[in-house]
Amino acid sequence: MKKNQNQSLGIVGAGAWGTAMATIQALKGHTVTLWGYEKETVDAINQHRRNEVFLPEIKLPDNLSATQNLSKLVQNHSLLIMAIPSHVTRSIIEQVVPEVSAQHRLVVLTKGIEQHSLCLMSEIYQETFGPGPVIAVLSGPNFALEVGQAMPTAATLACENETVGRELQQILSTSTFRIYYTSDMIGVQIGSTIKNVIAIAAGICDGMKLGLNARAALICRGLAEMKRMGTQLGGKVETFLGLSGVGDLILTATGDLSRNYTLGIALGKGTSLNEYLSQKNSIAEGVKNAVSLHELAEKHGLEMPICEAVYDILYSDLACQDAVSRLLGRDLPVSE
Repeated sequence: MKKNQNQSLGIVGAGAWGTAMATIQALKGHTVTLWGYEKETVDAINQHRRNEVFLPEIKLPDNLSATQNLSKLVQNHSLLIMAIPSHVTRSIIEQVVPEVSAQHRLVVLTKGIEQHSLCLMSEIYQETFGPGPVIAVLSGPNFALEVGQAMPTAATLACENETVGRELQQILSTSTFRIYYTSDMIGVQIGSTIKNVIAIAAGICDGMKLGLNARAALICRGLAEMKRMGTQLGGKVETFLGLSGVGDLILTATGDLSRNYTLGIALGKGTSLNEYLSQKNSIAEGVKNAVSLHELAEKHGLEMPICEAVYDILYSDLACQDAVSRLLGRDLPVSE
């Protein structure tokens, strides 16, 4: 990779996040091809310069095109940015195993842990493609709309290969999108998963009008759960105090653009999960993440009371008020 020259980038996934990343990379001068599953989305991008379904507010640059041919995209681009939902990641990337080689660099934007296998996203890629391509993950306090509008944003890129990680940092950073490097792949991915579930809890708190004190306490204790699970699985404490940890948590648990926070508000006001999801085009990742975190907590014997409360609200018909009573009624701690 030539880090100081414009690149030809392939982006897999034409949702809001993939489209936003494609936009800022094209504005930087890279030539970008965006793979989308839906024909209408691909046609709208190519013909009208808009992703009308997932990011209609942004006019797309002319050096950004879209395709439905995933195999050709992978063959033609050694640098791929992967922006596909966590629950379909494995099935999609298995389609291009023959096309992926040791020359490929894969930057994973997906946040989540695969249900039942409990694999991190990077582990799914490593299992599928073997030791050949270098895998990196990118996370941080990033709302797709603001990124696509080229508003000031920072993120963390994690890669165990520091040489490649530093090159990717240079290639993908823009005048408005500032990237920091770390080698802590585990910590970045755990933080980006747990924050989605805590954001649902924060939304429930606000939907029930429990007050700012309650929300601040919930976010703080959510960070404690993030560090507890993350360090148990091998992440570094300092990662959870950075952009992909507390930074992403604050954004997702307080911002009106957060799908997880917005879902929580609806739940706190009495809307059922099924009713809410039936009205939405995109899925709040925390709904899937809650299952994976529940299974991980059981596997490792970890106490994750907020994450467990959200899981029970989503899947065991626990009333929001009963969840609050359960959290407040726990034995008092010896220390924070």
